Amino acid sequence: MRLATGFMMPPTPQDLLWPVIIALCVFLVLAGHVTLESGLVRAKHSVNAAAKLLVQVGITTLIVWAAGYGIMNAGGPLAGNGPFMPADGGSDLVFALAISCAAATLLSGPLAERTTLRGYAALVAVYSLGVLPFVLHWAWAQGETAGWLKGLGFIDLAGGGVIHVAGGTAALVVAYAIGARTGRFNGTRRTLVVQSQSFPFAALGVMLLWLGWFGIAIGQAMAAGIAIAPVVINLVLAGAAAITATFLANQIRPSRVTVVHIIHATLAGVVAASAAAHLLHPLGAIGLGAAGAAVALAGGRALEHLEIDDALGIASAHVFPGMLGVLAVALCLPDTLVATLTMQAIGLLAIVAWSAAVMGAATFGLRYVIRLRVGPEEERIGLNVTEHAMTTDVAMLVSQLGALNLNAGAFAYLEADSDGELGQIAREYNRAVDIFQAQIKGVKEKLSLAEAAAEQANDLNARLSGEVHERESRLDSATREVAFLTDQVARSLIAVENLKGVRSGLVRLIGRTFRQPIERLHLMARRAASSRHQDDIDALIEAAREESARLARRLADVLDYAQASAIEGPPAGDQAPMEKLIGEVNLLCRPRAESKGVKFRVVWTPEVSTMSANAAALRKIMGELVNNAIATTPRGGIVNVSVKQGPGGELVLDVTDSGTGVSPGQLAQALDPLAEGVGEGDELGLALVKKLIDLHGGALTIRSKPGAGTQVRATIRADHLGKPMALAG
Repeated sequence: MRLATGFMMPPTPQDLLWPVIIALCVFLVLAGHVTLESGLVRAKHSVNAAAKLLVQVGITTLIVWAAGYGIMNAGGPLAGNGPFMPADGGSDLVFALAISCAAATLLSGPLAERTTLRGYAALVAVYSLGVLPFVLHWAWAQGETAGWLKGLGFIDLAGGGVIHVAGGTAALVVAYAIGARTGRFNGTRRTLVVQSQSFPFAALGVMLLWLGWFGIAIGQAMAAGIAIAPVVINLVLAGAAAITATFLANQIRPSRVTVVHIIHATLAGVVAASAAAHLLHPLGAIGLGAAGAAVALAGGRALEHLEIDDALGIASAHVFPGMLGVLAVALCLPDTLVATLTMQAIGLLAIVAWSAAVMGAATFGLRYVIRLRVGPEEERIGLNVTEHAMTTDVAMLVSQLGALNLNAGAFAYLEADSDGELGQIAREYNRAVDIFQAQIKGVKEKLSLAEAAAEQANDLNARLSGEVHERESRLDSATREVAFLTDQVARSLIAVENLKGVRSGLVRLIGRTFRQPIERLHLMARRAASSRHQDDIDALIEAAREESARLARRLADVLDYAQASAIEGPPAGDQAPMEKLIGEVNLLCRPRAESKGVKFRVVWTPEVSTMSANAAALRKIMGELVNNAIATTPRGGIVNVSVKQGPGGELVLDVTDSGTGVSPGQLAQALDPLAEGVGEGDELGLALVKKLIDLHGGALTIRSKPGAGTQVRATIRADHLGKPMALAG
């Protein structure tokens, strides 16, 4: 590898094999970084970490091939003179691409969890073209006209300054300009946001980074004709010393030095030894590695003091140990200590100033062109969803639990991958829900009084309709029927409350369903009895009729829900062909959709024609889902209904709309009519659908976002389906 003595050399067998292998080894830094960042970021940002790396590799590779490689090469004190877009750059081009892609990863960690993907891509492009090629040329390019730092005697074998200090400085400048994550700094209190989702994953990433740095150091040592083994040994010893020193500090003060700091220390130790890896004695490497860990920890504290959000603590593990390592070169050359220290300090100042100036100016300018920072709500939801429309089991489970916390006592199921650990948690929670639901068995008999009350309410409604012109008799009849209804509902409440094992939420449901309508009926009767005006009496009687109708519908919903809750299997009833049931829904719902100006589409696959299902249950399920979709979709919107056969023979019903959508909290309320926070006017339709689907051994999945619409999928197990009589015969 000829990076230290000029990028362009005639090809040799060695140039065609070992240098290329070593350069490819540097690419392990990319794998190490994405593994490290994915392990340290919160789960809701993990997809974004991987996406950033892939985009970064693509952009950096093209920029370095087109222009960066030519700038790195020899040709002048400040920049090289080509080649640009070379047809064959040899192993030097491979090495330059590998180093550039590895160096650009330093921007990712400090900017994690709050930067847009397009903004990050733009910053990577600026760094790969405007920062890294120039500092590499200054310190490493050598030819007829060497880079100006190389010509002055600046020493940096494996990039402690030109890679780690330059990249870390660039990242911190951008992090300061973009701002801290929401909640990171709150007045004088500094909140630690790093919540590792996989410490073992992060540790694996560190080991891959370590191995990749060996490739950089070996390539530079080969190019300079330096023995390779001592260089590698010094890097290993420095990293080991940093780990051990941090481990001891963790044992002494675990509240201040955590296991996450051990990861940072590993990076810091290797970075500190990078510049002088070929000059250090093994004891010096050990001391420098331990010192690198200390300055990384101190530097991280200083960044917190300045309220610069180094998101994963990675930049401080590169910048400050890198500076220490560059200056420590002078201690390895005691005969020229002062001169070497001066030269190394000048080089550091030049690298830091150039990196900070270019990235600071670029960030300031880019803010007026593209959005660099996501909004607080997008940050709270997670970049996986807001930037990539993807999520993880962890994020989904946390979201569902958050919805349940907002509605204490909510009776809803959790969804997660059944094969994973989170799926096991969700399954155990759902099993507990099933146990609670089992406690409401037998409610059917105890709610028979409520059924009788519903029938009496219907009779009352009929009598009120037929006695509009006979004032006194109509008022007396309404009063008697309301009194009877009150007595029946009161007895129902007492019977249900006395039933052992019945969940208290059922009592609340019946109470809030019947109490206020009955009170309104009483009030209407009293006002009508005291009125002297026939018009007022007629208006009150009409209002009483409407209130009675609403009460009857609610009674029917409560009875349906109670009946479904009291049985273990699908409700008894006739089987009907699915084609007929779908046709009924289409016939009943299409006029309503057309009157609202909503596009309504119903499709089903040929396999559905071979199925039959419980007519009453399927009419209720499809009718509730489709009517709700039409009701929440504005004029010009779309409602799609799809019925098909699943891979296991199950019936799959999909209802999708472009309506208003609902929040997780509203969805949890709709699925649990027994929750204390549910209001008197809330309907039971969606909860009844969920109950019927459960009885059929199926599943109900609802994905909704306010302002974006709702997607509902209901499945009915194959063993609860039959064949139409014509086919069965």
